[in-house]
Amino acid sequence: MLQFLANSLSSPMVHGPLLFLILQLFSRIVPKGKRVYQWLSCLPILWVFFCSLVYPSVLLIKPLEDQYPTVKVSSKLWQNADAIVVLACNHFDDEGLPFVSRWPQCTMQRNLHAALMYKEKHLPIHLAAGILNELDSASQAHYNKTFLMTLGVSPNDIYTHPQGHDTESEVDALAPHLKNKYVALVTSASHLPRAVQYFELHDIKVLPIPVEHLSRKNVSFTIGLPNAFSLYRSERAIHEYLGLIYQRYFK
Repeated sequence: MLQFLANSLSSPMVHGPLLFLILQLFSRIVPKGKRVYQWLSCLPILWVFFCSLVYPSVLLIKPLEDQYPTVKVSSKLWQNADAIVVLACNHFDDEGLPFVSRWPQCTMQRNLHAALMYKEKHLPIHLAAGILNELDSASQAHYNKTFLMTLGVSPNDIYTHPQGHDTESEVDALAPHLKNKYVALVTSASHLPRAVQYFELHDIKVLPIPVEHLSRKNVSFTIGLPNAFSLYRSERAIHEYLGLIYQRYFK
C-alpha cells in the first residue's frame, strides 16, 4: 500500500491538485484559514512550474545520480565480478510496433550496457521481474532476455528469475542465486542508491554500474522555459526520494 502511494504521488502534476485541495480544506476548518489560503493559493502552480524548469529538476535528481561514479565498459573494476545483474524497467508488448519502439529508455540503456559489458567479458547475466503490465504475455525477465539475445548475448549465459514487480521483490527473487557472489549491478543512475541498499540487506556485495543519467556531470545555471522533460526528470527524482523514505522508515 505504501509503495502504491509512493508511485502515485511521484508526479508534480498530482502534487498541484493535492496541494490545492489541502489548502481549500485548511481555509474552511481553520480560523483565519482563508487569509492563509489567499497567501498560499499560488503554491500548487509554483511547485509544478518549479519542477518543469531545467535547473531545479537537475538539482533534484543530481544528488541521486552522483552517488556512484561512472564505470566504463573497458574498466577493469567490474571484470572481477562473478555476474552481471540488470534490474527491470518496462516493456510494451505490442507486436504492431517496431522492436526498438517497445523499450523505454531505462530498459534500453540498462540492457545495452550489459550487452557491451558481456562483449568485453562473458560473465553470466541475471535478470528478474515477472509480468508488470496486464497486457504482457510474458515476464519482464523474459523480454529482457530476448533483448540481450538480439545483441549477441548467449542464451546459455542469461539466467532469468521471473518474479517480482518492484525493486524490493526483484532483489528478493535474485538474492538466493547470488549468495556469496560479487555482482556488477546495472540500473539507472538515480535508481542505484535504493537498489544497492536492497542488495546490502541480503548481504550481497555489489559494484554499482550507473546508466541512463538524466543530468550531466557538469551543470551550469540556466533558466530556460518550462518543459515536459524537466517535469519527467523531477518525477523520477521524487519517485526515488519517496522510495528511499519507504525503505528507511517502513522496512
